[in-house]
Amino acid sequence: MKRSFVLDLARVIAITFVFVAHFGQLLDSDIGGFFGVKNIYYVSLGGVGVSVFLVLSGILAGLSDARKQSPFFTYMARKIQRIYPIYLLSIPLAILGYLLAQLLLEGRIPSLFPNGLFIDFFGSVTGFYSWLGLWGGPYNPPSWFIGLIISMYALALPMIAAFKRWPHITPCFLLAISLISRWFVGQEGVLPFTDSLYDEIKGWAYRQFGFMPGRPADWFPLCRVFEFGLGIYLATVINREFWFRIDIPWLKQPVAFLSDIAFPLFLLHYPFMFMVILLIKASVPIWLAMTLFMFLIIAMSWSVDWYAKRLPTLKLMRKLSRARE
Repeated sequence: MKRSFVLDLARVIAITFVFVAHFGQLLDSDIGGFFGVKNIYYVSLGGVGVSVFLVLSGILAGLSDARKQSPFFTYMARKIQRIYPIYLLSIPLAILGYLLAQLLLEGRIPSLFPNGLFIDFFGSVTGFYSWLGLWGGPYNPPSWFIGLIISMYALALPMIAAFKRWPHITPCFLLAISLISRWFVGQEGVLPFTDSLYDEIKGWAYRQFGFMPGRPADWFPLCRVFEFGLGIYLATVINREFWFRIDIPWLKQPVAFLSDIAFPLFLLHYPFMFMVILLIKASVPIWLAMTLFMFLIIAMSWSVDWYAKRLPTLKLMRKLSRARE
């Protein structure tokens, strides 16, 4: 599929929202605060950014995948090839940030596997920490998004089929599922957990990662199907040419660059935000500390993206995938 300036720009806006929210929370600014309706949609600007990412993923699924008749496992293999190389390359860097933050801010070396070797290894490699009740894990809390987006892609093909058959009923159905799920999860927790176990996990998570009381479990797939489905709906009902019609030549290249590294930016920024605090403590002006941090994290993200695209194993997997098609 050819490049869309509109979708690239939306991706840049989404990652900007995430950064603004996390900078605000880091510096105790109101701009990092949460708003909305608890147990329904209670988010910071970062949460809005995640919603934009989900809608964008749905749009891309609707524009590119709806035209193909791929078997489920072939389809999922393509998505894994796109997501996991960058994610797996980010893990050692996230662990490095986790260790440095504790060492430089608190003067101690933290436990490398605070939840146990198996849980931290499984949670880190799969990106499904949240399914263990541990949000994004100790190294990189935003990595909870990996489990969510993989779950959304697992639902994408039946959702695309539903949109083709019932284009206007399906989004209403998905909205109802999301609203009911958000309310229920916010009130009761996730079904497989007993009340006592859920309360223990929730209490631990609040202490570790600062969950907002009453905030729905944002990682739970049924809570987010509407946002992803909304993207598929937009791709279905809006003329395909719309997404490629708008173009601003002088912005095209920088927007495309930032769009390409938006995913590694999302994965890598949080573990290294402690550097802003260190610089501020060293009497560096806030604006300069944030600027230096941005230069560093953009360079790291570009490096991860560049290397991920050139992994020999990934190239082989892509060739095999094309051969099957």
